[in-house]
Amino acid sequence: MNEKVSDSIKFLLAEYRRLRKKKSKVKLTESEEETFRNLLKFLGKDK
Repeated sequence: MNEKVSDSIKFLLAEYRRLRKKKSKVKLTESEEETFRNLLKFLGKDK
């Protein structure tokens, strides 16, 4: 169980990093932007 949670968090962090990097270079699609905003909220970085 702990391994699954750990893998899920690692995936979410990797997705956050990928979208943050992409956003700095090009415009995100609408769905990517929504995912990025949700990840920011989840990670507590939406302040």
